[in-house]
Amino acid sequence: MKMIKICAQALNRWILTQKSTVKASDSRRNGMVATLLILSFGVATAFGLTPGTSLSPIPVSAVIEDITRDNLTPTETPGIYTQQDLVRSGDTLASLLFRMGVDDRAALDFMRTNAIAKTIYQQMSPGKPIRVQKRANGDLISLRFPQSDSHTLVVERLGEQFQAASVAVGSLRRVVQTSGTIESSLFAAADAAGLPDNVTHQLSKLFSTDIDFHNDLRAGDTFSVVYEAAQDDFDQVKPGKILAAEFVNKGIPVRRVYFDGPEGGDYYTADGVGSRTAFLRSPIEFSRVSSGFMTMRLHPILNTMRAHQGIDLAAPTGTPVVSVANATVTFVGWRNGYGNVIELHHAMGIDTVYGHLSRIATGLHAGNHIRQGDLIGYVGMTGLATGPHLHYEFKIAGIQRDPQGPEVPRIASTNLTGRAKAQFMSATAPYITSLNAIRGLALAKFE
Repeated sequence: MKMIKICAQALNRWILTQKSTVKASDSRRNGMVATLLILSFGVATAFGLTPGTSLSPIPVSAVIEDITRDNLTPTETPGIYTQQDLVRSGDTLASLLFRMGVDDRAALDFMRTNAIAKTIYQQMSPGKPIRVQKRANGDLISLRFPQSDSHTLVVERLGEQFQAASVAVGSLRRVVQTSGTIESSLFAAADAAGLPDNVTHQLSKLFSTDIDFHNDLRAGDTFSVVYEAAQDDFDQVKPGKILAAEFVNKGIPVRRVYFDGPEGGDYYTADGVGSRTAFLRSPIEFSRVSSGFMTMRLHPILNTMRAHQGIDLAAPTGTPVVSVANATVTFVGWRNGYGNVIELHHAMGIDTVYGHLSRIATGLHAGNHIRQGDLIGYVGMTGLATGPHLHYEFKIAGIQRDPQGPEVPRIASTNLTGRAKAQFMSATAPYITSLNAIRGLALAKFE
């Protein structure tokens, strides 16, 4: 300890004798030298306490690392680098490019004035990707930025000039497989499985006539999905439509497979039986029946006994409401206790009614022709309602029927036969194989 104290005093006297005009870099260097000397003496003294330990100095080497070129990918051309980043909140084009190591006033001037290139200023938003090629001195070689789902803005240097163009997106088609197990809800399980939200919505719609996702789900239910995706110019994967899926609910498996058949693309069972029904089980994706169909009940507001000739589906205000089948809109507007209401006329003399809506879908008017699953409005509590819900009626020949009863027709799709079925079986065989493989892996986890 006495030796350390003597060394420290000597170092202090040495530092104090240095000129006060030493540059900042020299001061840092002197400080580092002092620190190394102290550490060296300290280490030597500590090891000196152990008999037989060598006191020879430990070699110290300085490591100099250039950290000014993060995330750079050299191209095949020496001195040119490719870098990709995302637009952040508060970014300007100049600050974004500077962060990526681009320092090129001529390029910025071009993009500010060129009719095609300057669209980047209006379309920059947090999370959007941008990819640049640049020289080591900061000159821009090229820039790529997504203008839309189908086009990319490309800015390129030609000598000392620049040119800009909007080009079609080049994408690589991929097939993605995933599976999940229900613990609480479909969306929680889908998130845990890494399933994109739009694929999860497709999955719920695909099985909406077989499974009530609010009331029928059980812990331990499983799903397997095979879906297409496109990898774009920025290496981002954009999910597309489901090609095949299986849902095991209460131990019962249900499968759907996509096939572009003679009547257009549609979903079928694994045997080629049409799965599209005449009427969806519910006009709301996730809900619960808060009041069922009954001939007589106590009205919650009027406090009188009267028939409830529909069902009430409880859901938060703003929940989307869709048409349960292809239809013609016969009424849109306000009607007494129904509040904002929509009436639709379907085939086979069937009408449906949607009441207490907070809003009507933009552009929906009487006389419009709409398809099954089209958005028509949003859940609310207009008219005589004690809370947000959808009042849903189903009429056959003008008489109200239970929307969940046996009178509601469910079968509508055409089953595949003959040559069309043979083409279906051949085209969908790879998807069925994938589902079988996914299920095999899932079962193996529990064996």
